[in-house]
Amino acid sequence: MRIMPCRTASLLIMILLLAVAAPVAWAAEADARTAEDTAEDSLVSLLSAEFDLQGGETASAAAGYLDAARSSADPALAERAARVALAAGEPEVAQQALARWAALQPESVERLPLEANLALRLGERDAAAGSFSKLLAADDGSHWQQALQALAQTDARDLSASVLGDLFDAGALPAVPDAWYGFGSLARDLGDDALSDRMADAAMQRFPDRARVWLWQADRQRRAGNLVAARAAVDKALALEPADTRLRMTAATELNTQGDPAAAAAILAKGPQNAIIRTGRVAYLARAHDEAGMLVLYDEIKAVVAEDPSQLDDAHRFLLGQLGELLKRPQEAMDWYEGVRDQTRRGEAELRIAVQLDALGRTDEAEQRLRELQVAEREDGQSVLDSYLLQAELQRKHQRDQDAVDTYSRGLLVFEDDPQLLYARALTHEHLDQLDEAEADLRRLVAINPQDANALNALGYTLADRTERFEEALGYIRRALEIEPETPAIVDSLGWVMYRMGNASEALVQLRKAFELQPDPEVAAHLGEVLWHSGQREQARAIWQRGLDLDPENVVLKDTMQRLDA
Repeated sequence: MRIMPCRTASLLIMILLLAVAAPVAWAAEADARTAEDTAEDSLVSLLSAEFDLQGGETASAAAGYLDAARSSADPALAERAARVALAAGEPEVAQQALARWAALQPESVERLPLEANLALRLGERDAAAGSFSKLLAADDGSHWQQALQALAQTDARDLSASVLGDLFDAGALPAVPDAWYGFGSLARDLGDDALSDRMADAAMQRFPDRARVWLWQADRQRRAGNLVAARAAVDKALALEPADTRLRMTAATELNTQGDPAAAAAILAKGPQNAIIRTGRVAYLARAHDEAGMLVLYDEIKAVVAEDPSQLDDAHRFLLGQLGELLKRPQEAMDWYEGVRDQTRRGEAELRIAVQLDALGRTDEAEQRLRELQVAEREDGQSVLDSYLLQAELQRKHQRDQDAVDTYSRGLLVFEDDPQLLYARALTHEHLDQLDEAEADLRRLVAINPQDANALNALGYTLADRTERFEEALGYIRRALEIEPETPAIVDSLGWVMYRMGNASEALVQLRKAFELQPDPEVAAHLGEVLWHSGQREQARAIWQRGLDLDPENVVLKDTMQRLDA
C-alpha cells in the first residue's frame, strides 16, 4: 500500500524550516548591515581626520584617526593615528593607537620607535629602553638610525642620555661602527661626555681596524685640545680606508675643524672627483686663502669640461663662477654664472652676476639686474629677498646710505617684518644718525621675537653707545646674554656699557673675555680705548695693532685711534 504524503505534515516541516532559517538570514543581514555601518563609520572618521589635519587641527585629527582605526582591521590607520597623536602632543591618544596597532600587527618593528618615543615623553625609562632594545635586536642595518633619531628628537634630554646608557651597558648596540659613532656623538650632544668617552673607548677596542672609529678618536682628541693626536688619528683613518670617498669628506671636515683647511683641501684633491667634492675644495682653499691652489683647481675643472663637455653641468658652471670670483676675474665669473639655467640656482647666479657687474664698475647695471629680479615672478622667494639686501649693500658700499634705507623699505613692503631687512635697515639708520628710526626697527624685531639675541644686543649696544640710557641698555644686553652667554659680540656690548657707566675694571674683564673668545678689530677698538683711558697706553697700542693685523681698514678701529690721537 502506497503511503501518500501528508500535506499537514509537509506544511509543518516547512514552517519549522522557515522558523530556523529566518533568524539565520536575519542575523546574516544584521551582520552585513553592522559591517557596512562599521566601514561607513571608519570612512567618516577618516575623512574628518584628514580635513582636521589639513586645517592644522592636529589633536582632533589624531582622535579621528583613532576612531577610524578602532573601526578597521587595517593597521595603517592605527599607525597614522599614533604618528599624528605624537606630533600633536596627545600621549593618551598615541597610547591607544599604539595598542590598537599592536593588536592588529603584533610583529611590527616599525611600531617600536614610536613606542619608545612615547615612553620617553611619559618619563618611562624602562619601557623606553625595552622598546629600543627590541628595535635594535631586529636590526637589518637601518633600525639603529630610527633609534638614534627617536633618542635625539625628544625634549627629555637627561632621560634620553640615561636610556642610551642603559642600552650601551646592556650590550644592545649593533655591531656597526657608524652606529657606535652616531650614538657616541648623540651622548655628547645630550651633555653626557662621560658616556660618550666610554663608548669611544669601547669602540676602539671592538673595531680597531675601522676608519670611522679613528675619526671618532680624532674628534675626541681635538675637543681635549690635543691637536697632534687628533691629526695622527685622521692619518690613521685615511690609511685604513684610503679609497672611501665619504670617509675622505668626513676627514676633511675634521681637519678643517682642527684649523687646517689647506690640509682638508689636499685630502679632497685625492681620489675620484665630482661637483660636491670640488665645492668642498673651493670652500677649504678659500678659507686657507690659498690663491695658488684655487687657480690650480680652476684650471683643472676647465680642462675636464673641455675634454668632456657633458660634465659642464650647472653645478660646475656655478663652481667655475665662484672660482673666477675668488680669483678676482669678474668678467670670467660673470660669463660662467650667465650659463646657469637650473631654476633652483638661477636666482643665486643672478645675485652673483650683480656683484661682478659692480666689481667691473658697472654698478648701475648691477642695480638694474637686481630690480629685474625683484619684480620677476619667481618661486625662489629667497633670491628675491636677497636681491633687496644685496642692492642695499652695494648702495652702502658706495656711500649711498639713504638709498639703502629706501631699498630696505621697498623690500619690507614685499617681505613684511622680515628680520634681515629690519635689522639691516636699523643699522643703516644708526649710521645715518637716525636714532629714533633705528630704535623703532630694533624694538620691532624684539617684539616679533623676544628671544632674538642679536636684536636685543643691537638695541642695548645702540642705547649704550649713542644715548645715556645706560640702565635700559644694560637690561637688553643682559637678556641677550641669558640667551647666548658666550657670544663675543654680546660680551663686548656688556663691556662697553660697563665702561660707559663708569665701571672700567669690570669693562676690562668683559672686553678681554670677548677678545679671547674671538679676536675682532671692533672689540680691539673698545678694549684699547678702555685701556687707554685707564692709563695702560702701551697695552692699548698693542691691542690696536692686533686689531689692525686682522683688518687694516676697519673703520671703527681707525676712528678710535684717530679720535684718541694714538
